Amino acid sequence: MNDSGAMMQSSVTENGMYFQTTVNTDFDTTVENIREALPGEGFGILTEIDFSGKMKEKLDADIPRCLILGACNPPFGLEAYKLEPWIGIELPCNIVVRQMEDGKVEVAMKNPALLVEFTGQEEIRPMSEEIKAKVRRILNSIASA
Repeated sequence: MNDSGAMMQSSVTENGMYFQTTVNTDFDTTVENIREALPGEGFGILTEIDFSGKMKEKLDADIPRCLILGACNPPFGLEAYKLEPWIGIELPCNIVVRQMEDGKVEVAMKNPALLVEFTGQEEIRPMSEEIKAKVRRILNSIASA
């Protein structure tokens, strides 16, 4: 909400490499909203890396909170693997949640269209476009939460 009590609108932007949005919820609520949004699009979380925690542990570096969630849509993962067994280099789909210094929280997900570039296989394009639509819906869902 802004100072007048009205709900602020968030939007999803595309940078070529990833989709990103700034949300109006705190870090923990944002992570919970992601966890709730993923199953509706057929995704589940395979890995979870507390990046800021690891940087503190390994290098005694203090950085704003940063969490990397490795998400996968199993049917698409299997289909991609059948087309290109080395696709695992690009999987799972990372979701990065970052606490910004101004208190806002940003969320980004890799652009699935990059899978076509990575593999050089046009057969993956229809699947990557479908995943791209799912990624946008997930980010729009958490942006409007």
